[in-house]
Amino acid sequence: MKKFFVNKKNIVITIVLAELILLVLNAFRFNRSESYSFTQDDFLVDYLNRETNEYERESGAYADHTDKEQSYVVTKPLRLGKGIYNIYVSYSSNADDNWHLCYTTLQACLDVSKDKAAHLAYCDHIALPMEMTEVSYDSWVRYGTDFEVRMGPERDETGDGFFVLANEVRITYLRGRTIIYETAKLLLLFMTLDIVLYLILAKKEETKRFLEDKAFTVGVLLFTVLFASYPLLSDKLYFGDDIFYHLRRIVYLGEGLKCGQFPVHIYPGWDRGYGYAAGVGYGDLLLYPSAILVNLGFTLQAGYKFYIFLTNVLTAFISYYSFGKIADDKNVGLASSVLFTLIGFRLHSVYTGATVGEFGAFTFLPLVALGLWEIYAKKSKNAYIYLAFGVTLTLSCHVLSTFILALVIPVFCLVLVEKTLQKDILIPLLKAAAAIILLNLHFVVPLVDYMVSKNVSGNSITDMIWARGRDFVTFFGYSQAKGLDTSGFLGLGIFSIAVLTIAFGFIIAGKFEGKSLIYARVFALSIVFVLLSTNSMFYFALYQDVPILYKLLANMQFPWHFLDVSCGMVVFWFAVTAKNAVCKPNIKNATYVAMTVICFACVIQGNTLLEDVVKTAHPITMYDEAELDRVTTAEFSIPDIEKSIPYTDKDMIIRGDVGATAQILKKNGTTIYAQVDNPTENAVVTEVPLWGYRHYAAKSGGKKLKAFMGDNKKLWVEIPAGFSGKIKIWFREPLLWRLSELITLATLVFIVREYMKTKKD
Repeated sequence: MKKFFVNKKNIVITIVLAELILLVLNAFRFNRSESYSFTQDDFLVDYLNRETNEYERESGAYADHTDKEQSYVVTKPLRLGKGIYNIYVSYSSNADDNWHLCYTTLQACLDVSKDKAAHLAYCDHIALPMEMTEVSYDSWVRYGTDFEVRMGPERDETGDGFFVLANEVRITYLRGRTIIYETAKLLLLFMTLDIVLYLILAKKEETKRFLEDKAFTVGVLLFTVLFASYPLLSDKLYFGDDIFYHLRRIVYLGEGLKCGQFPVHIYPGWDRGYGYAAGVGYGDLLLYPSAILVNLGFTLQAGYKFYIFLTNVLTAFISYYSFGKIADDKNVGLASSVLFTLIGFRLHSVYTGATVGEFGAFTFLPLVALGLWEIYAKKSKNAYIYLAFGVTLTLSCHVLSTFILALVIPVFCLVLVEKTLQKDILIPLLKAAAAIILLNLHFVVPLVDYMVSKNVSGNSITDMIWARGRDFVTFFGYSQAKGLDTSGFLGLGIFSIAVLTIAFGFIIAGKFEGKSLIYARVFALSIVFVLLSTNSMFYFALYQDVPILYKLLANMQFPWHFLDVSCGMVVFWFAVTAKNAVCKPNIKNATYVAMTVICFACVIQGNTLLEDVVKTAHPITMYDEAELDRVTTAEFSIPDIEKSIPYTDKDMIIRGDVGATAQILKKNGTTIYAQVDNPTENAVVTEVPLWGYRHYAAKSGGKKLKAFMGDNKKLWVEIPAGFSGKIKIWFREPLLWRLSELITLATLVFIVREYMKTKKD
C-alpha cells in the first residue's frame, strides 16, 4: 500500500475516483419526490392577542390588522428536507406597489427570531400585489426541519391597511434542479481542493518559491479584494439604485442560454415573457458566469455577489498589471491597484448605485490608459493591443462608458496633436482603431441594425443634463444620501486632492524630464474631465447656444459618468509621479511612505461608505419573483409599447370572429410551438405573446410563414387560407450577424497570436 501511494499518478487516480463516488452518492441523496397542497381549510391566522399579549393561532385564511392585530396567514407546519422547493400561492390582496409590506415567504417554524437568524432557508420576501392573483417562487431549504408558508401584511404598522385572502398553496420539490445544484457545489469544492493539493504536492517547490518572492504582492492584492468584497458576507443584498434592473438581466440571460440562444440577444421572460432586446444594446460578457451559476441552481443573490467578487478580483489584478507597467515599478503598481479598486466612486457604483455595467467597464480602464501610455511613449509593439482590448472589454460591459471613451480618447489625441501625427504613434493608433472595429463587429452590427430600423428605443434621458451631475463639493468628501436605502456617495475621495496637488507640483517644478508642457496639458485635461462630471452652467450654455453639441453629449445621460475617467486619471497621476520619485535613491523610501499614507487614506474613506452600507442600506433577500415579472420599459425596448398587453395576453390571439384558432402547445423562452387552424378562404393574422423585434421567423414543416411587428407592437404571424397544423416561431440571427461574429472571433485569434509572438521575442 505504501508503494502504491509513492506514485503520484496513483494518488491522482485515487483522489479522482473518490470524488466521483462522492458526487454520485451525493446525487442519490437528493433523488426523491415530494409535493404538497394546501387549501383554505389548512390555513391558520397568526395574530397578537392583546388580552394575553401573546401571539396565537386559529383556523382562517384571511388576515388584516383591523380584524386581528399584527395578523398574517400561515400553512400548517410541514417537515421539508434539504433541497430546492417551488412554492405557488393563490391569493387576493389590496397591496399596491410597496417594499414587501405585504408578502409571502417560507419560514422555519422553530426559528422565532425576528430576522430568522438561523438561516435555515434562503427565500425571498415575495410581494403580493393586488394586480396579481398568484405568485410562484423558489426557496432553498438548507436544513431539514418544520417549515410554513407565510402570507400577509408586515407585522408592524407598515402592514396596516393591507389584507390578504389565501386561496391555495402548493409546494413542489425540484428534484432535478436540486441534484444539479448540490452536484455543482460539491464539484466546485473538489476543484478548489484539487488545485490546492496540486500546488502543495505536485508543485511544492514552485509554489514555495512563488510565495517567497510574491508574498507581499499576494497579501496586498488579497487584502484589496477582500476589503472591497466584505459587504458580500451578509446573507442579504444591499439595495442599490439600479439593482433590480441588473438582477433581471442575470436571470433572463440564463433563461436565454437555457432556450438555446448564444449570444443572447433577446432576453426571454422579461415583460411577462414578451422578451427584451437588452443583449442587442447592453454588453453582457461578465454576466455570463453569474447567469450560468443561476442555471446550475444557485440563488440569484449568489450569482449577483459572484459578479461583484469577479469584478473586484479583475479590477485589482488588471490595475496592478497596467499601472505597474506604466510606472515600471511593481510596488507602485500594487499601491495603484489599492487606489483604483477602492476609490470612492467605484465603491459607490458597486454598493449604493448598483451600476453593474459601469463598474464592470471600470475594470478595464487601466488597459486603455496603458495602451495610450505605451503608444505615446513608444515603448511596446503590444501597445495597440492593450488599447484595443481595453476599449473592447469596456464595450462588452457598458455602452455609455464606451461613449465616454469615444469622446475622451480623440480629445486626448488632439491635446497632444504634435505627437499624435508622428508616424510611429499614428500607426499604432490606427491599428488600435481597426482592431476595435473588428473586435466589436459582433456587437455593433446588431445594435446598428435595430437602431437604424427604429426597432428599439434609444436613450430617453437627454433633458436637463446640467442638473444630472454631482455637486463639486461632494467629490472629495463623504456625503450621506438623502434616502437611507442607498446609503451614501463617494466621488474621488480626499486622497485625490493629495495626488493631484503632488502631480501639479511635479509639473510646475519641471520634474518630468523636459516633458512638463506635455504633462501640463494632460493634467489640464484631467481637471476638465472632473469638472464635466458636475452640475454645470456649461451644459446649459450648450443646450441654449450649441444644441447640436448638447444633443451629442446628452447621450451620456448623467455627467457623473465622467467620474470613471476622472478616477482613472487620478490613479494615473499617482503612478507617474511615484515612478518619477522612486527612481531617485535619496527620496525612494520617503516616496514609499507617502504612497502608503495615501493608500491608507483611501482605505479609511472607503470604509466609511462600506460601513454605512452595512449599517443603514435597505437589505433585500435575493429577488422578488413578483418584481421580476413586472413590466419594465427601458432602452432597447420596443418604442411605444402598451404596458397593459403583457398582463392580459398570454396565448396566441386571432382578433375578430373569423373562424380561425391558434393555441400555444409549448413555449421555451422566445421559441413557441403552436397549433393553428384557419379553415377560412382568407389569410388571417395571429398575435404572438412576444414583442415584435426584428428577425423572428415562423415556419410549418419546411414552409416559411410571414412574421412581422403588428400595430400593437406584438409579433404577428400570417396564417395562409386553409392552413391547419403546427407552427414554430423562434428568434433567428440573420446571416450578417453571424458573419460579424465570425470576423470578431477571427480577429481575436489573430491578435492573441500576435501578442504571444511579441512576448516570445
